[in-house]
Amino acid sequence: ANAERDFRNEANTFGYNVEIDPLRPSSTPAKRVSMGRLPHESATCSLPKAGQPLAFYMGCDSRNEYIYKFVTTAVWDPKDIGGGIAAGDKYLNEGKLYAAKFDETGKGEWLELSINNPLIKAAAFGFASQAEVLVHTRVAADAAGAAKMDRPEWGAVNHANGEIYFALTNNTAAN
Repeated sequence: ANAERDFRNEANTFGYNVEIDPLRPSSTPAKRVSMGRLPHESATCSLPKAGQPLAFYMGCDSRNEYIYKFVTTAVWDPKDIGGGIAAGDKYLNEGKLYAAKFDETGKGEWLELSINNPLIKAAAFGFASQAEVLVHTRVAADAAGAAKMDRPEWGAVNHANGEIYFALTNNTAAN
C-alpha cells in the first residue's frame, strides 16, 4: 500500500493542542506535544506573573478521565504579549505535565506524568520514553493513580484571585 492510502496511524494524529495565529493566517499551526495527547476540552491559562512559569489547566472530556496541568519551563515575560506562534514556541514546547489526584475529602495533589515517575516506569504498558508518556497521556495518568473524573470539560480562571474551576458534565458514575 502506498503512504497516501495507509491510514493505520491516523488516530495518532488527533488529541493534541494545536496553536494557530489568527493575526497571521498564512503561518503554520504548531502542535504542542508537550501538553500531552488526549481529547482536550480546554486549555485554561493561569494568571501570568512576570518571572514565574505559566500553568495551563486542561480537561479530558470523557467518562473516567482526568484534569491535567502543564507548567512551562520558561518563565513569563510580559514583553511576549502578542508574540503569536513565537511566544507559543517559547512557552509551550517545554514543561512538565501533571494529572490531578483528589482524596475522599476533595484535597488534591498534582502527579507528574514523567518517565521518571516509578509508577509510570513500572506500568504494564511498558513506557520506554517521555515521548511515549506524552503520546499515551491517559494511560500514563492511569498508571500514576490520577483521580478519575466525570467528564472534565471547560476550565475557567477567576481573575480576582487566580483560582481555576472546572465543569464536570456527566455527573454519573456509570461506565
